[in-house]
Amino acid sequence: MTTQQVQTINGVAPSELQEMIDAVSQDVSQGQMAFHATTSWVDGTRSETRVKSFEWAGQSYARDFTLTIDEPEEIGGTNMGPNPQEVLLSALNACLVATFVNLCSMQGIELEKVEITSTGKLDLRGFFKLDETVPAGYEDLHWTLNVKGNATPEQFQQVYEATISMSPNFWNLAHPVPIRPELQVEV
Repeated sequence: MTTQQVQTINGVAPSELQEMIDAVSQDVSQGQMAFHATTSWVDGTRSETRVKSFEWAGQSYARDFTLTIDEPEEIGGTNMGPNPQEVLLSALNACLVATFVNLCSMQGIELEKVEITSTGKLDLRGFFKLDETVPAGYEDLHWTLNVKGNATPEQFQQVYEATISMSPNFWNLAHPVPIRPELQVEV
């Protein structure tokens, strides 16, 4: 009996990605996912977010991660973790990097470096409702993706453009997502 080694590039197994793509194209339920996070207040501006599971194709898969989120001391926190805006930028960056690396790997492009630096500009007049014309959130997002590998600049540009069109977190920030907020008050 022989064990077949799965070929990887950049730590990604293109054959496994292709199997997933084929499965989703043949059965819509294979593409259905749900992610969950529960955030609890700890003290002051600090909270902890727990990720315990995600759902894929009707099955639940265990996860076990905790993120401490806090504000810098300069704006009232205890600096025990990144603030919510930094977590949002981190989530966008990580999604873009994962998508970019997967696409490069599927095309056989070997990478030496992929790094993204992002900046979100926010005006506290919107947060504090001091000026109704100023949004409470980011007024501008900018990032630079820096890459080094064995592709031409044109190939990297094509992968980058595909990344922008395929990244779930880019899409989530660039398009209105229906939001259904709800408040429960315990007595």
